[in-house]
Amino acid sequence: MSNPFSDLGTFEDLRLAALSGSESYERYRRRDGAQQRRNMANVIQLQLASRVERMVEVAIASSRAVLLVGPPGTGKTEILEQIIDRIDRDPSRYGFSTEGISSTWVTPEEEWTFEKVVLGETVVDGAIESIEGDLLQALRHRQWLILDETNRADMDRVLGGVLTWLSGKRVRVGLWREPGASPMPVFLEWTDGSAGGVRRVAEPASLEYVADRNWRLLGTYNAIDAQRVFRMGQALSRRFKHVPVPPASTEEFERIIAAHVSEESLLPWLTTHVTALYRAHLQTSDAQLGPGLFVDIPSYVEHGLRMSQDHERPQESLASSAAIEAGSESDLANSDQATRGDSHLPESASPSTNATTDLLEELLAEAYLISVGNLVAKYEMDLLEELTKSIADLQALSPANVAWFVANLQSMRA
Repeated sequence: MSNPFSDLGTFEDLRLAALSGSESYERYRRRDGAQQRRNMANVIQLQLASRVERMVEVAIASSRAVLLVGPPGTGKTEILEQIIDRIDRDPSRYGFSTEGISSTWVTPEEEWTFEKVVLGETVVDGAIESIEGDLLQALRHRQWLILDETNRADMDRVLGGVLTWLSGKRVRVGLWREPGASPMPVFLEWTDGSAGGVRRVAEPASLEYVADRNWRLLGTYNAIDAQRVFRMGQALSRRFKHVPVPPASTEEFERIIAAHVSEESLLPWLTTHVTALYRAHLQTSDAQLGPGLFVDIPSYVEHGLRMSQDHERPQESLASSAAIEAGSESDLANSDQATRGDSHLPESASPSTNATTDLLEELLAEAYLISVGNLVAKYEMDLLEELTKSIADLQALSPANVAWFVANLQSMRA
């Protein structure tokens, strides 16, 4: 946002607008307040991530295989992306002897097998030929392999054949078959140097896929959702260093969510109620979720309220308001808040009447459903009951909207 005191003309415009109660000044004041809240939230998020980022950086620098572990919405993937990019720009700072870091990202699927990830086979013109899985391709091209959401696949079945290799030892993973040649064994191994890749050994004939000291296997793991998908067995799990990515505390979340409220008149109500929803998850074992799944809730509520009130206004009033709005936007065209659709809600939007409060509560329940319903729908009945009791006790949603939320989960169960 431009500085209103950077020149006399702008300052005078704002001063006169403030004295006259102009709508353009009120819009500027609201946007300035929203910007300050966003700046504070960015500081909080940086403080939250700083120690986690340090653990991830040091773990990657010192370990062959690293997993970021935490509930959905805690930013595991984003943290990993940022740190890999940081390492790519300055590998030597982290002890890597390459000019840059190349990586390949894959998302595991339920049907994944050893053949998909390591070494598989196909039939070409009636003959069996070997094909490289994601791991062998990454080693061939000297790319880091990133497994995002490892709990989506049975990784014990997928990587069970390379457990010994992940502990730093040479292991045979199968036979390589190709036209006009006898099958030859395929080995995985490590080297302390920087000469990774693929080696074809003549005597005895074999293929060696070598991971050098610069190569890494990284991933993210949703410890909560893993209870409803796939857990990683102890034998495989201990081959990875696990970096926890915890959800924010309630106090931290309250400041984060305030940054996502555009309309100042709704700030206390939305901050209180969305934080209460977050707290309900935080204090319910196995139902914890990160802030990332809640931050769009205020926008849904604000848009829903604005659209509802626009619908109720006469058409001529809408046209007049649109003309006024268009004429008063020019002095604030550079405001980043303008891109968020931050048109001012009328005074009746404040949750001061029963009708408005009822609408706000309905919109909040809808936003909560579309934001986290796909995850909550997978909860076992006893966990769902514990969560909804916590929501009701904290008065995050009204009893009627709690019941509506639960009823609509059925259609979200895939």
